[in-house]
Amino acid sequence: MQLSTRAAAVRAAIERATQETATVTEPSPGMVRITARADIGDPERWAQTRRAIQAGDRWGSSDGTGEIVVWSELRETR
Repeated sequence: MQLSTRAAAVRAAIERATQETATVTEPSPGMVRITARADIGDPERWAQTRRAIQAGDRWGSSDGTGEIVVWSELRETR
């Protein structure tokens, strides 16, 4: 998937903050979702992770599978 400069920067920031490889999906046309596992045990790392995901248009986290996963969605125009 071809990413915009903005989406690539958000992905890189999330990967740096979480120290995990991020997954990029396109849940709907024009929307890119970037997800990664996150460790909330280190307050500074969690703060960096929150700053990284907040660069998106929508963002959040989930622990429905027993592990914390953060996500950031960006509207992409082509």
